Amino acid sequence: MRIRVLSAIVLASACTALVVATVPAVASRSDTGSSGAAVRAATFPQMDHVFVIMMENTSYSDLLSPSNPNTTFIQGLASNDSLETNYSGVTHTSLPNYVAVTSGSTWGSNADDEAQADNGYFNHLNLVDQLEQAKVSWKGYMDSMPSAGYKGNYGDCSSPAADPDCTSGGDTGTALYVRKHNPFMQYTDVLDNAQRLDKVVPLTALTGDLKSGKVAQFVWISPNICNDMHGGAPACPYPNSPSDPAQATLYTDGNTFLQTWVTAIMKSRAWTGHSAIFITWDEGGYEDNAPYGPEDNSGCCDSPVLPSTPANPATGGGGDLTGGTLYAGGHVPMIVVQRNGAKGVTDAAPTNHYSLLQTIEQNWNMPFLGNASDTVQVQSLAPLLANGH
Repeated sequence: MRIRVLSAIVLASACTALVVATVPAVASRSDTGSSGAAVRAATFPQMDHVFVIMMENTSYSDLLSPSNPNTTFIQGLASNDSLETNYSGVTHTSLPNYVAVTSGSTWGSNADDEAQADNGYFNHLNLVDQLEQAKVSWKGYMDSMPSAGYKGNYGDCSSPAADPDCTSGGDTGTALYVRKHNPFMQYTDVLDNAQRLDKVVPLTALTGDLKSGKVAQFVWISPNICNDMHGGAPACPYPNSPSDPAQATLYTDGNTFLQTWVTAIMKSRAWTGHSAIFITWDEGGYEDNAPYGPEDNSGCCDSPVLPSTPANPATGGGGDLTGGTLYAGGHVPMIVVQRNGAKGVTDAAPTNHYSLLQTIEQNWNMPFLGNASDTVQVQSLAPLLANGH
């Protein structure tokens, strides 16, 4: 997002009950995890490797419109592989979406301020905790990240001597890496753990890992702010209008990034069994003119609702969700590229980033975290993971 807005949000369910078609199960896997959340049996073949690529701030219609000549690779994936046609971000802005997909909640946040993480507001059980408990290997690859385990808010700044980690938040310089797009660096038990920090590395390391075949079972990839279509750095300025050439540049950069890395993964020694790549966007687009607000607040599945009257701690009044406003993240694509899976599959069930988390947890028989456990409102992406053989 272009601007930082700090605002309190009350969380509540804002989605009607969903029904998802099932796929024949290859195994029955049900259990109860240490978090107390029940695990539903996965109804899809277990994936050897799960890759998640999180792009930024672009709407479904803009990306998949046949009239857009700059997203042809993305459009090809959406047509030829698997596509959720009614998928949305959880909320605005960016950071709470990354927290939602890796912990099952936004924890009341609707801001990009990294002080939230530094002050422990996201100090909750998260996907890293789950993966390690289940003995599932993981690794995060961050485009333009200066070094493994780098904790700075930005990849560089114009006054490195005074602020070497760019933690002041007031000067981003020419940075292409931003911490707010790195889900792992939001959690205290990653930031304070040297072994975990070593698993959050620059994207350049993925080339060697793919070549050697030493790729973790769960891989997260965050492009830099040019390659994820976010923009804002001197190398990829924000467009001033939909017809601004800067917009075409963002589309092209993102399309090229995905073509490069999806192709590399599919040609690598890690592309085994029923491995899959999940490609989505954290939230929909923003207006080109002041006040640069979100174009789309639609969504589902436990996204926040802003009460019509904010809660007043002094009186105990307010906070009524009746007549409140849904503040979801807007309509974005969810594309799944899978090995040995069916092609050309679409599903129209309302889904969001909690659905992605739930699907990852189902794959490795892990308890559902937070809103991913709300199987009345939140359904997995199982319909996209049908066996093609």
